[in-house]
Amino acid sequence: MDSVIKVLVVDDHKLFAQGVVSLLSSEPDIVVTDVASSAEEGLRLVRDVPPHTVLLDINLPDSCGVDIISKIRQIDPGIGIVMLTGLSPLGHIDASLAQGASGFLLKNCTKEEMVTAIRKAAKGEGYFSQSLVPYLKGELVSSSHQDSHCDGKMASLTDRELEVFNLVVKGLRSKEIAEDLGIAKRTVDYHIGNILLKLEVKSRLEIVLKYKID
Repeated sequence: MDSVIKVLVVDDHKLFAQGVVSLLSSEPDIVVTDVASSAEEGLRLVRDVPPHTVLLDINLPDSCGVDIISKIRQIDPGIGIVMLTGLSPLGHIDASLAQGASGFLLKNCTKEEMVTAIRKAAKGEGYFSQSLVPYLKGELVSSSHQDSHCDGKMASLTDRELEVFNLVVKGLRSKEIAEDLGIAKRTVDYHIGNILLKLEVKSRLEIVLKYKID
């Protein structure tokens, strides 16, 4: 990756997009190369001026942002993709992650969160806005009774599963975890499957939110 992170903003709300450009202009290691107002334009710019990170709005005039994640990945699997939404993210988060998104931000996030998400995505790591937590209360294992059993669930993890777990919480993807531990990616996915079962959660995002953001 170059020393400067190239960012493509795909959002049809011009005022918000302009605000993002202005916000990021003070960061010496980040430059917004282009702004697209539609999925079609965004994909064209990804081909013509490949960015390191794409800030991708979920609601675009010609497509749902989630639906073009895989298309961006086909063009360049190394591009980090951070999803943006000003509405409730429920129903979109797991779908975005399944398609290969690097992270998820609400549009009321802080500048620090956006900058962190961009930098992590450019490195192939994940980041999720802390403001996502209230939206996921109903989906996460959050009752006091269930929380009282967290330690017991963690104790059921093997040493290798704990290693994988700690890297998942840090936002690393399976590929990065495999490289870090010197094992095959399919082995990492196998361990993650066991971790999800033992911790009684449905997704990697639940692990990140439950065990990292309190």
